[in-house]
Amino acid sequence: MSIENIIALIAALGVGGILGAILNRWFEQQKQTNEHDLKIFNRSNEILTELKLSDIANFHLLSDHSLDDDDFHLLIRWIRFFSETGNQYLDKRLIKHSQELLDDLDRLPIFIGYNFFRIKEQNPSNKNQYLRPDWNMERGEPSPEQMDKYDKYASELEELTQKTISQYSKYRLSIKQILKI
Repeated sequence: MSIENIIALIAALGVGGILGAILNRWFEQQKQTNEHDLKIFNRSNEILTELKLSDIANFHLLSDHSLDDDDFHLLIRWIRFFSETGNQYLDKRLIKHSQELLDDLDRLPIFIGYNFFRIKEQNPSNKNQYLRPDWNMERGEPSPEQMDKYDKYASELEELTQKTISQYSKYRLSIKQILKI
């Protein structure tokens, strides 16, 4: 028998009086919080799954320094989802971990917006943007100074992406521990 059932039984029998009622109310509030937070997680996961974020981060950003327009919009939609008041977690631990993730994730689209571009005369069906393509030896004809700058931008991209991956792992672990999923 679970602790919630024991406390509900104590409260129903009148044993424990006020203490039983208080504990019963606390467990009911916790249950409602968990149900709310589970709905928020499931809705956010419909926008951006762990697998999709991993694909965007590892395959595109870290290895190819590229990003598909649709994937960029997924990141933006996910950030906007959590910025809406109705989509906030209620559990303080989840609030903390989701906010830390969003703080790091917020920096990534800003960096991408300022530093990712299409390749000149790129095939119109290619919806990818690339990190400073004119400064990348594989995509343009950069000067040595531009190649040095590209390396600095690539390092910054790697740092931002790794922070996001790390924070996402912490966030998902807290979801798993608190919501038991």
